[in-house]
Amino acid sequence: MVTDKEFLKRILVPVDGSASSIVAEEVAARVAKKAGATVTILHVVPRLGFYGELNAIYDLPKNVADDIIGGMEQHGVKIIDAAQTLFGEESVPVETEMLKDNDPAETILEHSKDDFDLIVIGVHGENEKDPYTLGSITKKVIMHTRSPTLITKEVSSLSSMLVCVDGSDRSIKALEYAVKFAEKTGSKITMLNVQEHRLHRASPKVAQELGERIFSKALDAVGKGKTKIEKKLEIGVPSDKIIETAEKGKHDLIVLGSRGLNPVKRFLLGSVSDDVSQKARCSVLIVP
Repeated sequence: MVTDKEFLKRILVPVDGSASSIVAEEVAARVAKKAGATVTILHVVPRLGFYGELNAIYDLPKNVADDIIGGMEQHGVKIIDAAQTLFGEESVPVETEMLKDNDPAETILEHSKDDFDLIVIGVHGENEKDPYTLGSITKKVIMHTRSPTLITKEVSSLSSMLVCVDGSDRSIKALEYAVKFAEKTGSKITMLNVQEHRLHRASPKVAQELGERIFSKALDAVGKGKTKIEKKLEIGVPSDKIIETAEKGKHDLIVLGSRGLNPVKRFLLGSVSDDVSQKARCSVLIVP
């Protein structure tokens, strides 16, 4: 069992030199400094299998392909050096890894198995331009990782968290993580439950009572701590209402479990965590 003192001691930050990656670095530096964590910077460059792609497209001689790969590795060194400088300015201790793989997401996933408390990753890579929508690598990482993953969409202090609870064990686990995170970083927590329109229309009283029971169950699970937790009950489509509440309340971090109630149905229709990760304008923390 991880004690509160051991919590948030190792953070993995995949970097690729993109603007989104730099946002992740800046957010990770703030979190690591407050928590006293060590950051591992990871950069992935294409391995030798990249030759095949180059030859298929351009029919390049091997020595030319070697030069291109060498240039990518040199570029990777510069990316890591720049990240080290950023963390150094915040006096955050860092370790570095530069690995070769044709699939960066697979390398991140494999590396994250090494007991990291948190992955901090940009919303998308260098060639994906939408400022908020998830890129392919980030999407694959959050789909398969077993580590809590912070998707950074803007530089912020993560001072105000909106933690979504629905009565499921996964959402309670997300709240437990959020409470420990808040104790390390000094963040405020608002706990949100969204009741759907149909139940509220049928009986507003029952919807209110159900929401209060969900809040009580969640608070009982985390117990009394230093962090004050506010409660907010909303009515509507869960993913839409979560995003709306975050924007209205100026929350800079949404925290969710990877999947809520009825996982089979959520898998088929697109889970709430997937929808929020894609559409939210603030950063999102997914706790598997």
